[in-house]
Amino acid sequence: MKIHLQLICSLLFATQLLCGQELLVKPYLQPGNVSTLSREEKVLIWQTDSVPATYTVEASVQNFSDSKKIIKAKASNVELKLKGKTTRLYRAVLKGLQFDTVYYYKVMMNEKMISQDTFRTRTKKPSTRFVVLGDFGAGTTQQATIANLIAQRQPQFIVTTGDNVYQNGLEEEYRKNLFPYYLSPEANQGASLMSKIPLYMVLGNHDVRSDSLDKNPGSFAYFYYSDLPLNAPVTERTATIRGSSELVKTFKKNTRPRFPRISNFSFDYGNVHMVCLDANDYVNPLDAQLVTWLRTDLGQSNAEWKIVTFHHPGFNSSIAHYEYQLMRLLSPLFEQLGVNLVVTGHVHNYQRSVPLFFSPKTNEAGDQYIISPEGKIDGTFKLDTLFDGINKTKPEGIIYIVTGAGGAPLYDKKLNEKPELWRHEPPENWAPFTKELVSDRHSFTLIQTQNKVLILQQIDLNGEIIDQIKVTK
Repeated sequence: MKIHLQLICSLLFATQLLCGQELLVKPYLQPGNVSTLSREEKVLIWQTDSVPATYTVEASVQNFSDSKKIIKAKASNVELKLKGKTTRLYRAVLKGLQFDTVYYYKVMMNEKMISQDTFRTRTKKPSTRFVVLGDFGAGTTQQATIANLIAQRQPQFIVTTGDNVYQNGLEEEYRKNLFPYYLSPEANQGASLMSKIPLYMVLGNHDVRSDSLDKNPGSFAYFYYSDLPLNAPVTERTATIRGSSELVKTFKKNTRPRFPRISNFSFDYGNVHMVCLDANDYVNPLDAQLVTWLRTDLGQSNAEWKIVTFHHPGFNSSIAHYEYQLMRLLSPLFEQLGVNLVVTGHVHNYQRSVPLFFSPKTNEAGDQYIISPEGKIDGTFKLDTLFDGINKTKPEGIIYIVTGAGGAPLYDKKLNEKPELWRHEPPENWAPFTKELVSDRHSFTLIQTQNKVLILQQIDLNGEIIDQIKVTK
């Protein structure tokens, strides 16, 4: 009987191997560890069940017609043992890619093709077309509609402002609330975006809401599923993963070198330099290493457009999350370093400020900023109320955007287009800096640059442009 059982088990295992693995997450693109336009690569990531297999990835500029011009990459993998189940997370790095080039790629398991698609590498031309959205991975019909609308506009890449999945940033939530919508072949369920263009994801509070591996083994899955530039320093205060020493050790091994380094990063794309920051409540925006890096990173950039993105807005006229304003402390530095646009999320609606300068209030000695227990930052505002993005297109100050209506339930619908309800007190903490506030519909941001012209459009679920400005230099 024992021999028969062993034979049956062996046959079952062999059959499983022959049938191949179950693909839990289809191959999708990530930017990889490239920040400047000196070299280019792309990373493909996918996830399967526990059955082992050998994968290879090939890419070609001529749809594999010339065997001498095929780029090949072997896939590495780590085992994720979460909640009693084992899965395999695969990565393959395609290096030495040409800029401004369309590549065909295919992923093969034991010589059998399981996925194929195309992607375009970053451009060096003075133009871009990209989408920014936040607070989107909620598993909603609105999220699916927005994904489809984004695909119709054919952006080169997507930047998120955080809260990539709800509620706790878990591995199972990415597989339920993100990938089915952004890797969907069905238009009514989303779009197959991530197989064609990369998502540069930023950390939001829900992405790190669960930090205990003992309670939730799939915590901090952002660091599993992202592959981003490793060009920023690790600050003194950063995301901290908790749990038994063995679980923490395994997590750090499986996410090395990404945890916690990809909490902050920057990259160039065309004539845009983008800085992506962690703005969660454990960070110190004025961390000495971070400030030094920002001075170098932004200060040495020759890009025509400098854009910063993070989750928690410093300037927000909604009721929700109004009092947490810690990122205002970086405003003077951004102004010094020539930042044009700051894009945030966290508040589930759309807001656009007038161009503004802000000087935080200091103590009598002038050597320390004053922060209230709630995180409020008083100061002095200088508003460019003449800028309208139509006739006057050269702003004096930085334009601050909140784009947090990407799919999660909306905030403060009663404030929609009613400026009399946006007011907060005292005047040292709030000035009439908000030009537009649309809170009754979901939406996303489309940004296009061409030399010294930037066009920003906010697009709703019907594909209608609900706000648009032109910025020139």
